[in-house]
Amino acid sequence: LKVARAVARGRDDTRVLLEGARLVADALQSEGSLEIERIFVREGTSFSTAPGLEVHAVAEEAFAGVGTLRTTPSVVAIAKKPEPKGSEALAGFLASLGDTALVAGVAGIADPGNLGALARSAEATGVAALIVAGPSGARPFGAKALRGSMGSLLRLNVFEVAVIDDAIELLTTAGFDSWTAATRGGTGLGSAQFSRRTALWFTGETGTADPALARCRGLTIPMQGAVESLNVAVAGSLLMFEVQRRSAGLGTAQS
Repeated sequence: LKVARAVARGRDDTRVLLEGARLVADALQSEGSLEIERIFVREGTSFSTAPGLEVHAVAEEAFAGVGTLRTTPSVVAIAKKPEPKGSEALAGFLASLGDTALVAGVAGIADPGNLGALARSAEATGVAALIVAGPSGARPFGAKALRGSMGSLLRLNVFEVAVIDDAIELLTTAGFDSWTAATRGGTGLGSAQFSRRTALWFTGETGTADPALARCRGLTIPMQGAVESLNVAVAGSLLMFEVQRRSAGLGTAQS
């Protein structure tokens, strides 16, 4: 329990915290994405697990305050943080993809909830890979990002690349056209022409993009009224669904 509290407070970066029965169950079914070390349940809670993996029942008073939520879920687990897949692994993966593929990249997204929501939409739209690039921003295996993704971060092909420019170069070499979501000034979504291999990049919530993303074409969602911008997870979801809709041969969007 002390280890779980340390992970929740950011004092142990070798492990990740899984909060909630659904997320722990997803981790158990995710074909080795995470190696679970211990599972804790509130006393009186029933939870099925893999053979040989012990479940520790914890008294209510000892369970309080474990994790990052105001109210501790009935099931919590700690797992070893996976070794990140970097540039070399990404290059090999891109080369293995078919003629038509969509890849999503995030750079400098601060809110782990937004990262998790984007990952959830990425899985829902059949995105081949999620690239988390750059030195700043939320990390894919943080407790809040995992919880926000509803398990999607455990199932997606996730790559972490330290230098954004390196990630874009790998995509270009593999024949991908890279676009970046732009609040204004980009090509309107209705008139944008996407290639069979497309990468969509999403940046920080403040709208400030890393200079490396200037290599990408801007893509703007037309909006009405006085609304200046959309939440990055909402905008990213709209763009991913639209690119996949077109790749499925359902026609082009109307501006």
